[in-house]
Amino acid sequence: MRRTVKMLAALSSLALIPAAATAHTVKSPFPGTVTATTYYSSGRFHGAVDISSGRCNYWGAETGVVGSVSWNVTIRTTGVHCDGTGSGTQNEAKHVWADGWTFRQWHFIKTSDSYDRTCDRCQVGNEGATGNSTGPHAHLQQDKAGTNDTSWYSGYTTKGEAVDRTETIGVLD
Repeated sequence: MRRTVKMLAALSSLALIPAAATAHTVKSPFPGTVTATTYYSSGRFHGAVDISSGRCNYWGAETGVVGSVSWNVTIRTTGVHCDGTGSGTQNEAKHVWADGWTFRQWHFIKTSDSYDRTCDRCQVGNEGATGNSTGPHAHLQQDKAGTNDTSWYSGYTTKGEAVDRTETIGVLD
């Protein structure tokens, strides 16, 4: 009996230890080159990772986050857009974390794969330039209450780096 009580006490003490947050790896949505990170070439703050293959309507823009997460896909434009459609008109796939941070992927072209779902690296469209964009690329950003988090990709990727779908470009904690 005493052994059982000790064992139960030991097990109940484990409940007081907070569970570690699950980290999620972010991979490139398609093969390409990192064209921007924290700052644009102009020196203006960007706070995200942009990746471009240089080919508009390039097949298969996948969600960047590895691990089964729910994606809310918002389509604001249809058709093939390669040179931007104006601010606020970007197609978006986003996941909102329990702590309020949101991971967003912008600028893809709507395809039959552009719909809400829970998945691990699913296709959401083709590489495009919807929204405030000067050419086809994927924009990967984590933000909360108007503040962009740049720590998730710091030390993982740099501007000018060639990446493929297997390349880790960051980690979300």
